[in-house]
Amino acid sequence: MGKGNKEGSIKRFKWTKLMKHLFLEILTEETHKGNKPSNTFKAVSINRVVATISERFQVQCDAKHVENHLRTVKNQCQIICTIQAESGFGWDDNMKINICDRSTYDATVMAHKKCEPFLNKSIDHYDEMTLVVGKDVATRSFARKFADIDLDDYNQDSVPVDYDNEEVKE
Repeated sequence: MGKGNKEGSIKRFKWTKLMKHLFLEILTEETHKGNKPSNTFKAVSINRVVATISERFQVQCDAKHVENHLRTVKNQCQIICTIQAESGFGWDDNMKINICDRSTYDATVMAHKKCEPFLNKSIDHYDEMTLVVGKDVATRSFARKFADIDLDDYNQDSVPVDYDNEEVKE
């Protein structure tokens, strides 16, 4: 079986920008809910994406389409991270863009054509991508210093202990 519209052939699933946005939005929510215990999402999360995409866009989406697109997003994120690690590139966290001069751009694109979409162009939904694919270590805009964390919010139910007046039974 090949690609195409002939009888018995497999039709490829085309992800539109709106579908990609919804895909990342749902999986970001699922990650926050704890439905990604390791590097994979629970079936309920994948099924939620399938149902929502199918209903909202009136297409026939199935779990294989979602899993394949997740692999694509993981590959894209890996390319972006590789670019960020190379010398000669800067990162603008506000614009979510890898910045480089013309000669670095030309040399990189010549050596690695797959890097071109991620150079000197804003990367849509970068923060969601990194969270969904597992790079959920606090980086850049999400990073906070220990001193900035308001522990009072987390310790509302704690009771202070007066060790000087505490009785010790032997």
